[in-house]
Amino acid sequence: MQVILTKDVARVGRRYEVVDVSSGYANNFLYPQKLAEPATPAKILLLEKKREKNQEEERIRNEELALKFKNLEGTTLTITVKSDEQGNLYKKINSGDIASALLSDHAITLPETAIFLESPIDKTGDHEVTVEHGDNKATITIQVVRE
Repeated sequence: MQVILTKDVARVGRRYEVVDVSSGYANNFLYPQKLAEPATPAKILLLEKKREKNQEEERIRNEELALKFKNLEGTTLTITVKSDEQGNLYKKINSGDIASALLSDHAITLPETAIFLESPIDKTGDHEVTVEHGDNKATITIQVVRE
């Protein structure tokens, strides 16, 4: 039996895919959980149009993100924090803090997992950080300044 998945289902398929499953699995699990709907010719045609539209939007989003990463490469991001006189920070800077700073300074929204820190930043000064999302990659300098 062919169904159209409305959500990602582990070991079955991804959202908007047409997959073959047993009728028992579809009727007893996928349909009640609203994870799939029957694959009729009309719905498959609508799905193809929706998929084309989503691919075009995704392509545009990726181009914009690639341009932002190109502009981001080699930039310096300044973060002001409280520290003692030796330069030890009272609160370490983690990926979430850097993601917030990128959003406010460069209007780039990234998940924390896209920012690679060997360990949280705990001293003032300049620190090299790699930011990677999809095929886009940039190295930025985090300048930690005492408040």
